[in-house]
Amino acid sequence: MVSCFSLLCSMDKDSQDVHQVLNELKTKFQEMRKLISSMPGISVSPEQQQQQLQNLREQVRTKNELLQKYKSLCMFEIPKE
Repeated sequence: MVSCFSLLCSMDKDSQDVHQVLNELKTKFQEMRKLISSMPGISVSPEQQQQQLQNLREQVRTKNELLQKYKSLCMFEIPKE
């Protein structure tokens, strides 16, 4: 597979092909920028992401503790497979 860079280097710098390849690359970069900016969480800083992750882990830990507590109370039967 030939990379765009090597393709551009091998072409005549003033040819129409070079301009076409450059325009295609420009379009791809614009599409990727748009895609990246629309990704969920992209506007959240790494510190905020770490805080969210810590909060979610704490929620999971609390829910697991509650689940274990309710299991030990035998308030309901858990079907065994």
